Amino acid sequence: MSRFKTVAPVMVYIEPKELGELKRYAKTTRKTVSQIVREGVSMRMAGVQEDPYSKGFKEGLNKAMELTRSTDGAQMKFPSGKSFGDLVCDEIEKFSSARFNQPEANECEPQES
Repeated sequence: MSRFKTVAPVMVYIEPKELGELKRYAKTTRKTVSQIVREGVSMRMAGVQEDPYSKGFKEGLNKAMELTRSTDGAQMKFPSGKSFGDLVCDEIEKFSSARFNQPEANECEPQES
């Protein structure tokens, strides 16, 4: 069976610097450039939630908000009624929403004790 019955050829234009990095990465991981490109396409098509980098990044942001919420010093209230922790968590959520183009669950809501 011909190889082209299982895959379809595609031409992609990338910057020379990116091509060099891609070839070095391929050599390091002992994969072909085509395998790496197919993996990248599969990850993108699966959506941002499935991307290990994005998932880990979100988990890190959520952990930062959790630590902020639990730190005694972050409970100091401003005249606005918001705590320092609330303000920090609001900024993390704005960053996360902009980074992932989607609203994040509010991880900074005070937990009932």
